[in-house]
Amino acid sequence: MSKNLIIKDNALISASYHLDLIEQRLILLAIAQSRRVGEELTATTKLKISVSDYIDTYSLQGRSVYENIKKACKTLFERQFTYTEQQEKGVRVATSRWVSEIAYNDKTTAIDITFAPSVVPLITMLERHFTSYNLEQVAGLNSKYAIRLYEIVIAWKSNGKTNQIGLEQLRDRLGVFDDEYQRMELFKRKVLDKSVAEINEKTEINLSYKQHKNGRKIVGFTFTVKQKSKPKKLKTQEQERDPKTPDIFDNLTDKEREIIAQKNAYADQIGATEQHRQNLIKKALEQHRQAEQSEQERKQREKAERLAQEQQDKERLELAKRQFEQILASDGLINAYIANNIVAKYLSGLQKIRFEQGDFRGVFEMERYKFERLHELQRLNLKFLD
Repeated sequence: MSKNLIIKDNALISASYHLDLIEQRLILLAIAQSRRVGEELTATTKLKISVSDYIDTYSLQGRSVYENIKKACKTLFERQFTYTEQQEKGVRVATSRWVSEIAYNDKTTAIDITFAPSVVPLITMLERHFTSYNLEQVAGLNSKYAIRLYEIVIAWKSNGKTNQIGLEQLRDRLGVFDDEYQRMELFKRKVLDKSVAEINEKTEINLSYKQHKNGRKIVGFTFTVKQKSKPKKLKTQEQERDPKTPDIFDNLTDKEREIIAQKNAYADQIGATEQHRQNLIKKALEQHRQAEQSEQERKQREKAERLAQEQQDKERLELAKRQFEQILASDGLINAYIANNIVAKYLSGLQKIRFEQGDFRGVFEMERYKFERLHELQRLNLKFLD
């Protein structure tokens, strides 16, 4: 798994909040950093982000980067988000800050971020429904709306299509203020179309949308998400870990994480209870792991059989080499070989000339290649050596 993996609970993906571009980038980099530190993330963990890491991640230039980050630190502390949680009795609506503390150091040009207590489980408790993607996919996006739209639709990538998202709900999730882009033409041109174009240009997905109307009024949108074909990559000495290796943080493989996301999306579609959701996930994971185990055992059997056959072939060729030398050392065995394996009328070239001249040793020496190739060796009659 990439060290820059971003994982968010779907409650956070669906939350309503307003973050500008730099604030979003700091949050995403801090989430990625939380998975690199190698220890459990808590509400007291200070995550250090260097300005150089920020610049490298987002491919930025200019002397004003640090000053802009310092300004974002001051505003980020005041930012809030609102999210919902389905409970046995009704829906819990919660509002939280993003960070409980944020600090900067002019001498080291580094930022320390401490996530608020409510945020920590939303980026670490992965036994529930979550969305994941690599930070590299959004690092090139220069619009705060494009980043949010990418997060919203990527949760539906395995389905290929989102449910209908109401207009007001979409505006809330994208962080569009009530007094911004009130005309639909402006909202589509400045927010939606611009974000879709940037996502299609700079990420691994192709995105399109369909608008839904009530009479002449647009009331919602459905997004279609398609994975771009991946170019073949040259292997390098530094490879990312095997996608079948469980991650040290959640003990899930990439495929298992994808299965959970698919089942959560299905559970959302059918309005499943939490218990039904967990049963769907448990059954799907058990079936996948059983199939993986069977496949692994099959590959191990095939490997053992292949290695045994290779050893057998090696030993047979080594024996054939000794048999060739044994025959070559005896005129009697040469004559026996020719009697059992040579048909004069099928000879040609130099071997035919040698045979006609009675140079049977020379004829046999030209048979050496047959003792070096298994398919030729199988045709020889060497019973006279018994």
